[in-house]
Amino acid sequence: MKLFIASDFLLFLFFSWLLLITGCGETPQAKPVVMDQLKPEQARVADLSPAYGDVIIETSIADAVTLNPLLYTDSASGDIIALVFNGLVRRNENLELTGKLAETWEVSSDGKIITFQLRKNVLWHDGEPFTADDVKFTYDTIMDPNTKTPSRNSFSLVQTLEVLDSHTVRAIYKEPFAPALSRWAIGIIPKHLFENEDINTSKHNQKPIGTGPFQFLSWTPDDQIALEAFDRYFDGRPYVDRYIYKIIPDPSMAFLSMLRNEIDIMGLTKDQYNKQANSEAFLSRFNVYVYPSTASYSYIGYNLNKPKFSDRSVRQALTMAIDRQIIVDEILYGYGKILTGPFAPTDWAYDQSIPPFPYDPAAAVKLLEKSGWVDTDGDGYRERNGEKLEIELATNNGNETRKLVVSLVRSFWEKVGIRTIVQEVAWNVLMNMCDSKEFDAIVLGWDLGRDPDHYGIWHSAQIPDEQNKNRNNFISYSNPEADRLWEQGRTTFDQTRRKEIYHKLHAMIHEDQPYTFLYVTESIVAVDKRIHGIKIAPAGIFYNFEKWYVPKELQRY
Repeated sequence: MKLFIASDFLLFLFFSWLLLITGCGETPQAKPVVMDQLKPEQARVADLSPAYGDVIIETSIADAVTLNPLLYTDSASGDIIALVFNGLVRRNENLELTGKLAETWEVSSDGKIITFQLRKNVLWHDGEPFTADDVKFTYDTIMDPNTKTPSRNSFSLVQTLEVLDSHTVRAIYKEPFAPALSRWAIGIIPKHLFENEDINTSKHNQKPIGTGPFQFLSWTPDDQIALEAFDRYFDGRPYVDRYIYKIIPDPSMAFLSMLRNEIDIMGLTKDQYNKQANSEAFLSRFNVYVYPSTASYSYIGYNLNKPKFSDRSVRQALTMAIDRQIIVDEILYGYGKILTGPFAPTDWAYDQSIPPFPYDPAAAVKLLEKSGWVDTDGDGYRERNGEKLEIELATNNGNETRKLVVSLVRSFWEKVGIRTIVQEVAWNVLMNMCDSKEFDAIVLGWDLGRDPDHYGIWHSAQIPDEQNKNRNNFISYSNPEADRLWEQGRTTFDQTRRKEIYHKLHAMIHEDQPYTFLYVTESIVAVDKRIHGIKIAPAGIFYNFEKWYVPKELQRY
């Protein structure tokens, strides 16, 4: 489910279908959305009111890795976690922060203290009551250096977290922290289940107990994850009885499953939408929703520990050798836009005035030769000091869009004398490559939080090491001035001043080109027409999934 990541910092890597794509040029006009329409034989149904029952099945190209909200870094895990767990706050349909486990809160005038009043009618899925001790335990676990969490930097400025009573907690910060409130969207875990276990290896990472609208039922690795409605959910029981997250790595097979009524929800590739789904026959059975991805982008990340990528001119040349507009036009069918920096173009932190590096293979060749990479033996490939300029370009298998992207990038790089080897590997293998930094270049994507504090991706303190392998700066980007600006941006509350800081960061990272920033895209999601209650909003369509329903007469299961 693409509710994504229950915290405003975490982002991640791509993915399942939300991570599929992104692009360039002028932002295309949003395509018409096919709203709820009934098949002719359903038009006679009189009662389409909300009803309990039925099963909704969604497909994903990748399986989850863990179902612990403190440990995950992938979107497949995040999809399930978002349904099983709650944070103190969450983003609503308009991407505004609202209460979830916290009913209300107060922020001190100096911005250094947040006092949360917690809901009193919340139960864990095993029937135990949720209390302030669970919030304190979650925070303490995140800050424990033995916990292999990517979330620690989001709470590093918390000086203390105090339990005032069973339903009141107070977070005291060392200094003002602009994204502080949004960080408490992270899923809260149950103290009574984890306090005597190793958080990194606990059985509850595979069989989670949360406070969310759905409770865990079963997990068959590489096949499916099943959830069922939690009858005692404090915000009202979900309408559907069961949700199944079906793992189908091949998008073509997933599409066939949808045609056979085995799948209800699928993120379509741009190719599928244009060639297979955009037909009267398909649209008579499925609604197709097209909407901008609010905070995600795709990129090529370079392992800056490798000497061949240490020269900024080489990285700029790699970008200039790629015609990103062709990628947007031919692979994304125009459903996207080139981006130039570390923020989503819909974000106020994004500097719209920075132009992308142009497609200019002649200029790329000059930069490569200036850096000492020349074809000395006439074989068509460049070398320096006896070493060939060879790049292994990796991405996850099962993602048809990325497969096409790496193939096209390979052809562009080969034209300027760069030997390119494509690697398509399983998602978990790709994640291990990131954690161990055993890669040359990698095609991935970020699904970002709504606050532009991306310290966790770009600050040098977030480079993985032996103690913390799952940090997000796995390309090992290190720039002292950028570090200073990321630190300054997260402690500045005035948005005008923050915007100035992030625009400086945008320009700096654009010039450094530690990534080739590829594109942002539009999401295209097909949903079985028997499912009602879906509304498009700035947050997409999945923000209110627990309110989706199937009228009684249309229920299939």
